[in-house]
Amino acid sequence: MRWWLILLLFLGLGLAAPLTHGPRERPQIALTFDLDMTPGMLRMLRQGKVASYDHSELYRFLEQSGVKATFFLTGLWIETYPEEARRLAQNPLFELANHSYSHPGFAQPCYGLPAVSVREKPGEILKTQALLAGLGVNNHYFRFPGGCYSPDDLALLSRLGLVAVHWDVAGEDGGERRPEAIVRRVLSRVQNGSIIVLHGQGGPRLPATLLALESLVPALKARGFALVKLSELIP
Repeated sequence: MRWWLILLLFLGLGLAAPLTHGPRERPQIALTFDLDMTPGMLRMLRQGKVASYDHSELYRFLEQSGVKATFFLTGLWIETYPEEARRLAQNPLFELANHSYSHPGFAQPCYGLPAVSVREKPGEILKTQALLAGLGVNNHYFRFPGGCYSPDDLALLSRLGLVAVHWDVAGEDGGERRPEAIVRRVLSRVQNGSIIVLHGQGGPRLPATLLALESLVPALKARGFALVKLSELIP
C-alpha cells in the first residue's frame, strides 16, 4: 500500500501512527531493546542448537553503568526466562513493554516473519499483557514485530488501550558482527528525543550488540544526551 494511502486511512479513521520519537527540545533519548522469541527460536533452544536467548551480560552492563532502558518483551521470552523477566521488572532502571507473544508479522511481507490471522492478533497482544501484569508491570506500550502493521492493527491497539511505539534510530544489530558499525549507525542518526532500537535477547544473530553498547553508551553521554526510560521521554 502506498504511503499516501496509508496516511489518508490514518486521518480518516482518526488513528495515530506509531510514536517514533519524543520531544526534540530536550537532549533526552530512550534506549530500547526488543527481546524476541519465535517458535522457531524456541525449537532451536530446546534442541540445543542455541545455548541461550537470555543475554544477562547485557542487562548487567546496563545496570552497572546506571543506564535506564526500556525492554519490549515477547510473551514466549517471558515464559522461557521467567526469573530473568522478573529481575528486569523489579529493576528501577528498567521498564518492560509488549512486543507480541510469538513475534509474527502483523502485516505482510515482514522480513520473513510468519503471518498471523486477524482472529489471532488480539491473543498475540493480550497474552503478553497478562504475562507482564503477572510481573507487576502496568504496561501501556506495544511494538509491532518488524515494525509491520496495518491501519486495522492500530485500531485494535487503540481498542485495547495501548500505544504503538517504534523508533527513529535503528542500530541494525541483527546479523551484524562489527560493533563499530552499530555504533556508527546510531551516532549518525541520533538527535534530541530519539528512540533507539537494538535487540536484547542475544544468541547467534546478535554477536556484537553488547560490544557496541560498551562504546555507544559513553559516546552518547559525551554528546550530552540523558538516557531515560520511554515513559520519561514521552509526555
